[in-house]
Amino acid sequence: MRVQLLSIFSAAQVVIAMPGMTPEMAAKVIARQSLPSNLPLSSLEGNSGPIPSLGFDPVDQFVNVEPGTTHQFIAPGPNDERGPCPGLNAAANHGFLQRNGINTIQQTVTGLSQAYSFGDEFAAALSVIAIALTGDPVAGTWSIGGPYSGALGLLSEPEGISFSHNQYESDASPARYDAYLNNGDAHSLNLPRFDQLYFSAENFTLDVLRDHNKLTNEYSVQNNPYFFSAPFAGLVPPIAHHFIVNLMSNHSADNIQGYLNRDILKTFFSVSGPDNAHVWSAGQEQIPQNWYKRPSTNPYGAVPAVADVAILATKYPQVVEFGGNTGTVNSFTGVDPADISGGVYNAQTLLQGKNLGCFFFQAAQQGIPVALSGIVSNLAPVVALVNQYISPVLSELNCPALNSFNTSAFDQFPGSKYRPQPSA
Repeated sequence: MRVQLLSIFSAAQVVIAMPGMTPEMAAKVIARQSLPSNLPLSSLEGNSGPIPSLGFDPVDQFVNVEPGTTHQFIAPGPNDERGPCPGLNAAANHGFLQRNGINTIQQTVTGLSQAYSFGDEFAAALSVIAIALTGDPVAGTWSIGGPYSGALGLLSEPEGISFSHNQYESDASPARYDAYLNNGDAHSLNLPRFDQLYFSAENFTLDVLRDHNKLTNEYSVQNNPYFFSAPFAGLVPPIAHHFIVNLMSNHSADNIQGYLNRDILKTFFSVSGPDNAHVWSAGQEQIPQNWYKRPSTNPYGAVPAVADVAILATKYPQVVEFGGNTGTVNSFTGVDPADISGGVYNAQTLLQGKNLGCFFFQAAQQGIPVALSGIVSNLAPVVALVNQYISPVLSELNCPALNSFNTSAFDQFPGSKYRPQPSA
């Protein structure tokens, strides 16, 4: 593995763990790393993703969720929010996120770092987008599940990410069905889709999840006349597939990069029972006991996440294509990024370097004021909040300026206007 990785990555960009390397030394190495110019397919990666973990530190990486501890599992109550993301649900069930499922930016950053070594700037950017599009911009909170009571000054109730179709969440999920195909419900686990992933391997790698991503995308195109892949919401399905491996893998001294087997997958997805009779228990997702997260010296931040999606795009470019079906199945029509971005990006340059990640976050930044028109009475504080937390990510990715964003290119897709509503 060491020889293969160093043949793909420049030694100046990625350093494989060496005996005696301390966490402080590793942190300095990570700080110097950047997105490799020659990205490998995941068959040459470990479960830590495109930037390998440098060592194993049991004190740093142990996530103590034993009974009787602060982060023991407690099942959610009837008024606690749980939603489409098993990792978020598990973090809330163990008290890393708020157990009621309603979080601020800082609570999100701290909790996901403690539970999964999720990158601070990445968590902040994703949570502020969730606040702006699906939460309460006045109070600065968002829901990992469904609607909740917002602060005074909102013109409508915050819907939560469970009902954020084509804004925060999207079609072609790893284990949920498209909202249009499931009576508006894109937050409940679909056992046939979970089983499709579960039986595809005994140990899950990034290649396995990328193959599954291709299958879920093809299913949506072939079966959902309203299938739609929006610029920002289009980031969620490919990143969600990568989250599973990068954040749910168990790490050890014998497997520094981590491993994810079927038992770990079932625990995180709240699935039990024998292989021929799986059962899903809604909202009961757990972090396994005796589980070690990725090292805090190698957090899963914006740079490796963008690298993951770029690798996916080299293997299955159709999965990260913007556009949708036009009202009938198998009618997928792509949209030229140049038409959306005022020529800043095109179909070729979008897949170069970090441009794809830049475009996703810039699309959210540019699109939020449009999406919030008529929902909040004063957009200025919301826009300022979004810029405060997205700008550091854009700076880290060294993104070109995007001064215009044309949403009219999506008017031809009926799925772009489809908004499922919570049942009364």
